[in-house]
This record gives sequence, C-alpha cells and structure tokens, in this order.
Amino acid sequence: MKNILYTLLSLSLIFSACKKEDDSPNNSNSNNNSTSIVGVWTPTSVTIDTSLTTIIDGEIVNELDFGYGPETLTYSGSETITPEEADMTGTLEFTDNGQAIFEDEDDTSTYLYSNDVVKIIDDDGDTTELTCLFTGSDNLALTMSFSMDTSFNEPMLMIFGYPEGNISISGNETRTINAIRQ
Repeated sequence: MKNILYTLLSLSLIFSACKKEDDSPNNSNSNNNSTSIVGVWTPTSVTIDTSLTTIIDGEIVNELDFGYGPETLTYSGSETITPEEADMTGTLEFTDNGQAIFEDEDDTSTYLYSNDVVKIIDDDGDTTELTCLFTGSDNLALTMSFSMDTSFNEPMLMIFGYPEGNISISGNETRTINAIRQ
C-alpha cells in the first residue's frame, strides 16, 4: 500500500524534478532561420500543459479515496502563470560564443543551438533540451517536455475493489517559457 501512496503522491515532484537528458553530441550553433537566439531574454509567462492517466486492472481511474479524502489520479489541463509563480526570476542570456548565462542563479553553462533546438549543458555535463520557436524577431518560446510511464502490481488495491492490483501510470508535462529580447 505504501508503494502506491508514495507513487501517486510524488508524481508532481517527479514532474518538477525531472529533466530530459540527451547525451548525443551536437557541434553546431547554426540556425536555419534568420532570427538569432543570441541576446538577453526576459521571461514574460510560463504555460504548463499536464496530463496524467492512471489505469488500475484495465480501468481508467479518475480518483480514489485513500482514507484522507479523494486523490485525483487522472487529469489533463493547461495554465499560464507568471515567471515568478514558476520560480523564475532574472534573465537568460545566450552569447555569441556559446555561453548561457542565468542571471537569477548566477550560473553560466554552455549551449549548442541548431535546427530550432537549444541544448544547455551544465558544469556536470547534464543536458537540458528546449525547442525554440520565434514568434517575432524579439519574442521567443522555449519549450521542454517531460514524460513518465510506469506500471507495477500493488496487491493492497483489493481493498479498493481492484483484485488484481495491476496499476499503470502515464504522465506528460510540457512547459513553455515565453520571453522577450531586451
């Protein structure tokens, strides 16, 4: 029972802590369009699209009461929030020599930019990949996606009317940071 509770309660933590990693090399900072990513960018909003589907014994389960109130297990939705609500302050600068400078974190990483994708590589070698969409010469949308799929067996689900206890959870989150060039 603890397994299912920990799994279901920690899904939001998984989404906020995950980052998509890509270890493939990319040696080009070129872009196929005429708009350049080089510059100082100020976030103006963050759009978050999420979905979670929980299937127990072959049935999609929208919510389940674990004894402390119903817990939502299947949902989807979208919201747009301020950068501050997304714990983002300061600016992001992409220099022409491949540096990504995060003002709010006093952090400098390297980046590779090619085919409308920017890969930011931190000091530990971890890579975060963002899709770039220019919505004007001074407007940029940076999008990153996270997903998870897991399945396991939880025999304690029989007390909730699921005798086999087979559970499958799929979740997706896409965050789009909208920014303007200073």
